[in-house]
Amino acid sequence: MNKQLVDTLSQLNTITNTLILKHPITVAASEAKDIYVHLDVSEIDVNAFPNIGLNNNLNNYLNLFKLFDENRTVNYNGDTIEITSDKITSSYISDNITLMESYDINPDQFDKTEQVPTVCTIDLTVDDIKKLKSATGVFKDLSEIIFKCKDSEVSLSLGATSKFNARDNSYKIVKDSTSSKDFEIKIPVENFKKVPESDYTLEIKYNESRDAYRLFLKNKSLTGLKLILSVIK
Repeated sequence: MNKQLVDTLSQLNTITNTLILKHPITVAASEAKDIYVHLDVSEIDVNAFPNIGLNNNLNNYLNLFKLFDENRTVNYNGDTIEITSDKITSSYISDNITLMESYDINPDQFDKTEQVPTVCTIDLTVDDIKKLKSATGVFKDLSEIIFKCKDSEVSLSLGATSKFNARDNSYKIVKDSTSSKDFEIKIPVENFKKVPESDYTLEIKYNESRDAYRLFLKNKSLTGLKLILSVIK
């Protein structure tokens, strides 16, 4: 596990602390199963390793690697991971994968989601994400990120379905886009805040037979990093 992989997984740790780390492809989900993550580990680290069970332990596993320098040696012996660097050694026992069946997620759902028709495409920049996240700290009464398309104008704004505690505050970013359908969909602010800060191509997927939307994010710098976010019904 090189430093870039540790750093990437640290960003994904905001989404989940439980996953089965696999080479070449790791798929994970948030506890509520409303955010799914696809990571092509081989794009970051070509050195293969066996499947590693981390049941509420991803943060501990990553923090352990941060105690060693880049010249560390890692050996895998069943569930035991041995790390050595100069005069420092450590043995870490990973979790039993057979007891983590619900976290063994098939990556096929990302292929299926990608095949669903796209009704809107947006370049979501790291600056957009940082500004929206900062705005949620200012407008704490606004609990949703609203994605709206009207007459081909697309905007991302803060809002609240329940106006009981909300004031008439607002914050909106208008984006250039290609779109084929008017829509208004929402995700919880707390879910948006878990999205790693980077540049993405954001596709709004629409399944007409189910009248259902999903957000599909494809990272621009790591082609194997993709996110699926469920919308609020």
